Amino acid sequence: MNDQLVHQRIGVVGLLRQDLLEKAHLVGFLAQIRRIQDELHHAAVFEQVLDNIAQSPGVISAGTTTIVPLKPSQVMTRFLIEGAPPLAPGSFPLAQIRYVSPAFFQTMGLGVLEGRAFHTEDIESNSTRAVVNEAFAHRYLTARRPLGSNILLGVMTQQPQKIPVIGVVANARDLGVEADPQPEIYLPGYGLHEVLLVRSTLDEQAIAPIVKNAAHAVDANQPIYNVEMVDALLSDSMARQRMTATLLGIFAIVALVLAAIGIYGVLSYSVAQRTREIGVRIAVGANRGDVLKLVLRQAGTFTAVGVAVGLTVGLLAARLINGLLFHVSTVDPLSILIAAAALTAVATMAVSIPAARAVSVSPSEALRAE
Repeated sequence: MNDQLVHQRIGVVGLLRQDLLEKAHLVGFLAQIRRIQDELHHAAVFEQVLDNIAQSPGVISAGTTTIVPLKPSQVMTRFLIEGAPPLAPGSFPLAQIRYVSPAFFQTMGLGVLEGRAFHTEDIESNSTRAVVNEAFAHRYLTARRPLGSNILLGVMTQQPQKIPVIGVVANARDLGVEADPQPEIYLPGYGLHEVLLVRSTLDEQAIAPIVKNAAHAVDANQPIYNVEMVDALLSDSMARQRMTATLLGIFAIVALVLAAIGIYGVLSYSVAQRTREIGVRIAVGANRGDVLKLVLRQAGTFTAVGVAVGLTVGLLAARLINGLLFHVSTVDPLSILIAAAALTAVATMAVSIPAARAVSVSPSEALRAE
């Protein structure tokens, strides 16, 4: 079987799921194999490498696909659903298509929602079967039961290939974290260029030798290249969003500080200007505590009006950054509460300090204040 291998390259890549960013150790295995024998012998090369890796200590599962996760397949296919209403002439829906191994979905952490995943027999069988993702099922199979539906591929030919759907799996954000999952069709099999994914509890340094040994057991002349962990892959895919979020965070902090300084300065000055008034109230018999409550109540009214206006403008302006957020609402109650509480605390402090100082002085000194 070694003479079938012309060149193989091994690397480590990362994983991104739709419902969570789950850290896992994945190994990318790009292979070029001469098709000297039939398809079963071609597939046997990958199956042998997968078996060698899966049997290694610390490895949970291993599977193959045609494209590294977080990247579009670049292979779009026209298709039709058997029995669906006819479309306009020349109008066909499009979906991404990927060839995967039986353990691909387990390795990627993509749960099977309906039906089943692929078995080894699906690759060895002459009859092709398909698994679709949830986005595909919701868009094209809502009017029928997904399992048992037939997808027609090769619709531009005179004899389209009819492929039954045997399962529906969860969505994966293959186009990036900011893009909605797109319809995907998974077919069982191995291509000339494969990406091997290994889910493991081991770290990067421990995974690479396992993959190397597994590949060398099939062909001793296999290099290891481009070792990357999931953190690096996620970091690269989210670099723009992270930079934008950092800049917005800095600007937000600066705006909050400037607003706090402005509120403190205006309110403390306005209370200080009322020192004479406070002295008159105390001189005619007003209770110091009542005077302090009056000042705080008036300042609280101004603060509440300001916060309400600010929140209204902020909520309207939040729509402008909606495209920069991933699974986070522009109306985040915690962020709004923190900002409002911070400004309210600053306003309270700005009023309390000069007001307490004013009511503590004697009426004669307050009346002499300018």
